[in-house]
Amino acid sequence: MKRWAFVLSLALVATPALAQDRGKDKDKKDAKKPTVATAEVLIAEAEAKAAAGDADGAAESLRKAAAMPSPAAGDASLRLGRLLESRFEMDNAIDAYRAAAEKLAGAAKGEALGRLAIAQDLRGGAEVAASAEAAVAADASGVWPTIALARARAQAGKADEAIALAQKAASAGGDAGAGAAAQAALGLAQETKGDLAVAESAYNAGLAADAKSAAATLGLARVLRKTGRAAEAAPLLAAVITSAPGAVEAYKESARVKIALGRPQDAMGDAATAAAMAENDKEAQALVQEVTVATALGLASQGQVDMAIQDLTALRDKNPDLAAARLGLGKALVIKRQPDAALVELKKAVELDPKNAEAWYQMGYASYALKQDAAGALPSFEKAVAADPSNLGYRTFLGAVLGDTGQGDRAVEELTKVTSAPGYNKADAWIYLGSAHLSAKRYKDAIEALNKAVAIAPQAAVAEAYLGWSYLGLKDAAGFKDHAGKARTLGWKDAQLLDRLKRVEAGEVIK
Repeated sequence: MKRWAFVLSLALVATPALAQDRGKDKDKKDAKKPTVATAEVLIAEAEAKAAAGDADGAAESLRKAAAMPSPAAGDASLRLGRLLESRFEMDNAIDAYRAAAEKLAGAAKGEALGRLAIAQDLRGGAEVAASAEAAVAADASGVWPTIALARARAQAGKADEAIALAQKAASAGGDAGAGAAAQAALGLAQETKGDLAVAESAYNAGLAADAKSAAATLGLARVLRKTGRAAEAAPLLAAVITSAPGAVEAYKESARVKIALGRPQDAMGDAATAAAMAENDKEAQALVQEVTVATALGLASQGQVDMAIQDLTALRDKNPDLAAARLGLGKALVIKRQPDAALVELKKAVELDPKNAEAWYQMGYASYALKQDAAGALPSFEKAVAADPSNLGYRTFLGAVLGDTGQGDRAVEELTKVTSAPGYNKADAWIYLGSAHLSAKRYKDAIEALNKAVAIAPQAAVAEAYLGWSYLGLKDAAGFKDHAGKARTLGWKDAQLLDRLKRVEAGEVIK
């Protein structure tokens, strides 16, 4: 009896202890079970990693979240696109934005599509306009759709509409990235309108908002090239290419900058890279041929005109429908001072590419400078300026021809746009402006413009001659003798001016 009582007592003591041990084992097993990784958990995890500087880890977490069958997957894709874009991984960012747009709706879908359009633009894609339109369809009032549509409208040549859209986006506020993108869109719109000074200011504002903005940097580099400051543009583009090796637009602009700097052989590498990366980008493919033409024209500028003509003729014969080859051959023939042959090629160039501003300009130049046909040159210069309103050289010649054809007021209007452009430091437009005022007998205005020309180019005999005529118009004998005399010293050969100078020096009174 005592034995069973003892055994029973042991069992009663052991049972709670055993239960307690089993409870501890269960807790240990539960502790070993992993937390269920929902999309929301992974997004929070990505935010923490990004805040800690672990961008790779953040991207990996977002990729996992985006792959889940969860309502938060679209948000994860959008976040992933933003992260990849900030790292200039443009192809992966484009894929992420596409995935986000398929899963999202409303404002979030609009942002994904708007960002997609801008990334495609930088990457050199052909679907930019379609993505922008889809973004606006998803969220008509959203900042990113508005920015994307502004860029699309600018690229379609609708400058005023693009400016209004970009200004709307810029005034809407948002984060630094949106602010920079809105200013870059405004810069592109103003560039399309031909106001390079305002465009430059907008691009700089974009960089002030986000110093890493590739769109603002590319735009600023383009404006610098167009305003004769290609050397300043080169390091900006090198920086973009280093940080964003997938930015096709950077390679294209880098090639153009190197051409402007007289380094066409260096430009070939950038052009070829752009063409290889964007096989469906017609502009990138054509740029390779443009560099080939520029290389041949480099020979002409070095005095080897015949060799340049030979190379360009061969290129034309191989590609008879290539506008760049026709244009290049026309330019070489202009250098050779063969205007009739040049005009044949240039007319074919504009038939093949009616929006080719350079071809229209060269047609005008061949007629005006080589054939002395101002009236015949006028339509070509007008079309050159219409195709590229920001080109100060084209507008300068348009102003000159307007003055020569008796359209003084239009000439003054065009030439004032040139002389008032920031950084303009050439004597040409000032001389033509002075000539236009002189023809209209606005002698004081002529003298003001011509003095600025002489300050830039003291050896410009034509400017001194026009100054002489202006002072003659004011019946200022001292001023006339001073400037007409300088023109004579500089080699001016106009018999009428020199005869009048001789008579005034002999004591003839100006009446």
